[in-house]
Amino acid sequence: MTLNKLKELIQKFGPFVLLGVIIFFILFYSVKIGLTIYRSRKGEAVVLNPVFGVINKPQIKDVKTSEGLKFQIDTIEGKPVTATKSANVYFLPPSSTKFGYRDRITSMASQLGIININSYNLQANLARFQEDMRNFTVDITNYNFNFNYDYSKDPNLFTRSIIPTSEEVQKEAVEILKSIQRYPSEFDTGTTKINYFLFNAEKNTKTQVARNIDANLVEVNFFRGLLDEIPTISTKYPNSTNYVSLAATDRDYLPIEVQIKFFEKSVDQVGTYPLITGDQAYEELKAGRGIVVYNVKEANKNKVIKKMYVAYFEPSEYMEYLQPVYVFEGDDFAAVVWAINPDYISE
Repeated sequence: MTLNKLKELIQKFGPFVLLGVIIFFILFYSVKIGLTIYRSRKGEAVVLNPVFGVINKPQIKDVKTSEGLKFQIDTIEGKPVTATKSANVYFLPPSSTKFGYRDRITSMASQLGIININSYNLQANLARFQEDMRNFTVDITNYNFNFNYDYSKDPNLFTRSIIPTSEEVQKEAVEILKSIQRYPSEFDTGTTKINYFLFNAEKNTKTQVARNIDANLVEVNFFRGLLDEIPTISTKYPNSTNYVSLAATDRDYLPIEVQIKFFEKSVDQVGTYPLITGDQAYEELKAGRGIVVYNVKEANKNKVIKKMYVAYFEPSEYMEYLQPVYVFEGDDFAAVVWAINPDYISE
């Protein structure tokens, strides 16, 4: 074929080929956009695996509900959002009394400054040590504990204080928990939150401060690592139920309050359950069935929600499951609503 003949063919059929290519791409992207719209309206298939069947609704003691409060949504979306249609539920295996617990709890008591480690009261699963200004209570089944040192009765403790740095106090807090063998490995992948306080011994007052240079008390909060890219929340929001508080003295960092209320999750026993929608969760909140975990201005009954997301609820008392909740946050307020579809929850 000569060049002239090829040129004639291109001139004759070229426009039709070009038009065909354009029509092909138009049809291709029309179908693609149509499928996207269809899927968004119909919803992606939700894969469920409710291996635990219908589970018991969690019961939390001594909490305030959202009853009597009025809410307004002021998020980027301007309406409640459905973050995910399903989420995992993790089994929290119950603990039983372990052989050799006496050696373990007395060692913990010694590390926290208890002198007479063999003197304690045992009631049910709780062993209580009380000595001078130190109180230590530990569960002999899982070694969750609370320790408190009444520093208000130690007038010489703060006569000379050092400036605590975040790196120092976090390292010290980790070492304290590791020394009593109660540092969960999940803290390694989690975050920490540090709060600073100033204790005035003359006035016997404790005030939270923004800067470490103004502080003589410091609190390090430990959080479980993300689960399925989802954070955790507890009734101590915005803090954690797992924390170490230290007094920054020239002698050393002295532990004044330490608490671990952590329940290990099962690696193998995990279910996937459907969640209610964001709209349903918001209706539950407005109906007074939300759990308020943070409320700075209690007198103000009008709450503005500026952020909404799904988190796992971190219990301070044993529950069977680590399960998801919807979180509603404002500037001075936070509340949660249980997120699992009620068809899978037993009252």
